[in-house]
Amino acid sequence: MRFWFLLCSFALFSDEVRVDLKNPTYKNGILYTREGGVIKNDEIRIQARSIQYIRRGKEHKIEAEGDLMVQYKGRVFVGSELEYDFNEKTGVVYDGKTFASYWYVGGDKIEFRADGTYETTNAFITTCENVDCSWDLHAKHLNLVKGEMVQAEKVRGRLFKIPTFWLPSFKINLKKFKEPVFRYELRWDSGMGPRAGIRYQFYSWKDFAMYGRLEYRWRTGWGGAFETEYAPKDFNTRFVTRSYLAKDRLESAPNKQRRYRLEGAFHSSSKDDRTKGVLTWDKYSDVRMPGDFKSPDFEVDTAKKTLFYLRHRDNEFVTSCKLRPRANPFESIKQDLPTFFLAVRPLEFAGVYSSSLVKASFLDFAYSDQLVKDLPSYHSSRVEVKEKLYRPLYLGPTTFTPYLGGIGIFYSNSFNSHPKWLGIVSYGARLDARGIQQFCRYKHQIEPYAEYIGLSHPSVLPDQHYIFSIQDGYDKINQVRIGVRNLLFSKKRPGKEASFIADIYANAFFADFAIPQLVPYGYLDLAWRLPSLHFDWQNSWNFRETTLQYSNARLLWTVNKNIALSLEGRYRSRFDWRKADHDNYLLDVTRSQSELLLSPLSDRRITFLTNVFIRLTPFWECRLQSHHGFFRTNEPPFNEIKLDLLTWISSALKLRLTYKYTDYTRPNFPHHFGATIELVKK
Repeated sequence: MRFWFLLCSFALFSDEVRVDLKNPTYKNGILYTREGGVIKNDEIRIQARSIQYIRRGKEHKIEAEGDLMVQYKGRVFVGSELEYDFNEKTGVVYDGKTFASYWYVGGDKIEFRADGTYETTNAFITTCENVDCSWDLHAKHLNLVKGEMVQAEKVRGRLFKIPTFWLPSFKINLKKFKEPVFRYELRWDSGMGPRAGIRYQFYSWKDFAMYGRLEYRWRTGWGGAFETEYAPKDFNTRFVTRSYLAKDRLESAPNKQRRYRLEGAFHSSSKDDRTKGVLTWDKYSDVRMPGDFKSPDFEVDTAKKTLFYLRHRDNEFVTSCKLRPRANPFESIKQDLPTFFLAVRPLEFAGVYSSSLVKASFLDFAYSDQLVKDLPSYHSSRVEVKEKLYRPLYLGPTTFTPYLGGIGIFYSNSFNSHPKWLGIVSYGARLDARGIQQFCRYKHQIEPYAEYIGLSHPSVLPDQHYIFSIQDGYDKINQVRIGVRNLLFSKKRPGKEASFIADIYANAFFADFAIPQLVPYGYLDLAWRLPSLHFDWQNSWNFRETTLQYSNARLLWTVNKNIALSLEGRYRSRFDWRKADHDNYLLDVTRSQSELLLSPLSDRRITFLTNVFIRLTPFWECRLQSHHGFFRTNEPPFNEIKLDLLTWISSALKLRLTYKYTDYTRPNFPHHFGATIELVKK
């Protein structure tokens, strides 16, 4: 017989409580059973084997034990015994446990409050779901605030029941930060000896976290780092710092010396994404420091740059400010001290559009301290103004856009210590067309195009003013680019990118001494985009030398849920110059091929890159990465291989076993072994 006890005789109370007990007894306002039941209202649900429900006078509470489970404020508690007051909306779970994010939290007693927070006495925190934990944190008192922030006192950390560290107190955000709460690492490098380290999050609260790193190298001794992370949820902001200090011995130094690295990155943007700011810095003791103490989790994407950049986009203009000083004396860089940029929204006059931009800088090219005696630094103020007039003409499926513009640059300093005024006229036109043909499964789109790019003779030749970057290398050019692009769109994937792209084109140069042949280069770019496979292949043929200029192929393939791979092959001939922008040919028309072949811009090589992921079992993963290079003119071949085996020790503890071979950065000590245990979210 089951007994349903609804509000009924307790209608004077505002909170309706539903009581479902098996074979209960009732006496003096107490409803009691030892055969199990459930009691619940809108805020709490209590399930247990032995339940004593009390409601007499102003007293309204429950006591329960045996197979106990409590659901309260979106959280589940288990334990041996419960006391709960419906009037105060507070309770105590003895020998209790609960789950928060990927953490298990428990203690001798858990006292939960009406606002959803709770306090635990003689508490423990772990990620192990088993009774015998591989690791845990013990605390005399533990408070949980807003369901995710924990404050603890007198904390003891244990790994496999062995004490590892002690803290008087700490605060931690259980959900906020993606970085592992702790990581143990053991490595061995051939020629370098063993190395052990630990990294843990010793403080986190709301939007801020701090990490400590301590490591010991058998050959050199102790080293450590202090790291911070700030990521407020109400702003598009992220701020990370890394500060590392250790003692090590350089190959050229007989004794140990203090070596350090200070790096940080601040990225922020406004809510409307119109204003963005970036601040990065990377200061280190010597040029080899980032490589000698390399650790993937220590990099914060500074690209070894110290930089401040602020950009604002408005409806009528775009403006920015860039400041890049030299932080390390052994670097050779172009310093922006600073650079201001302003581009105005194109204006229309009778169908003719006008675009304008202004850039003002103080530039200082500083050579490293090892080269400064032979190559002194040079600096100059630089003001650049660009104006471009263009008008698109629509002729059916064809668009013809001629343009005319001018570029003016002022340098306050030059080789002869005199200012220079550089002026140049730009002109050209672009012709685009588009045709579409529908098929049963695909849509074919063909886009022939032609573009003419012209620059007049500059008023100051490139050898008579400072060259800070390729943006200063203006020279006369008459270039024509002609090509046709083919695209196939699958009708099974509406709104997606083209499944197949083929772009074939060639460049022609007229009346140019440095490039005597009319059509020196031809290009073919291919791309396949399928749901689980992406393939790109870029090629260039050098008609002047009758050779393959370059060829780069890349395959991305997700075979199934357990296997994914990336394969890449890159070939570069000695006639393919190392340029950041391959479509900018000012260098090609300014310097002769014989000069460029003798410079570092000519770097013949073949490179193969692989990245393979295999899930061997539900608990074991394998990742193989390799980097192979050869066919270089003055350097021997090199090989780099990295193999990672990963397994889950528990629901959130991950073990990584690593083997790495490199004869590129450390030819005398190519082997590396490592083991890492880290706490991550599965």
